[in-house]
Amino acid sequence: MNDYFELQPGRTGGFDPAAVVAGCIESGAHALLVDRAALPDTFFDLSSGVAGELLHRLSVHGIRMAGVVPDPAAHSQPFQDFLRETNRGSQFRFFIDREDAVRWLDGE
Repeated sequence: MNDYFELQPGRTGGFDPAAVVAGCIESGAHALLVDRAALPDTFFDLSSGVAGELLHRLSVHGIRMAGVVPDPAAHSQPFQDFLRETNRGSQFRFFIDREDAVRWLDGE
């Protein structure tokens, strides 16, 4: 059993950061693994506020997040800067591949 909640792509309904956090809490997980395919395009548009809202809500509840974004260069420069800045902390990290993300969540 994983110690993290994994956000699944193709969910019905819109992307709701509060529902993501609720899913983590309900599953008893203190971490979130999210793949690029499970995130809406608005997550990558920082002006939408979606990324900030998700990270804020996770932070309030002490939930760590590992995001898998295989090609950061495919996104805007502001998003790439956001990735680099986020990766300097210890609560949220973005990775190019899933294996590295899982290792980080597992504390390896």
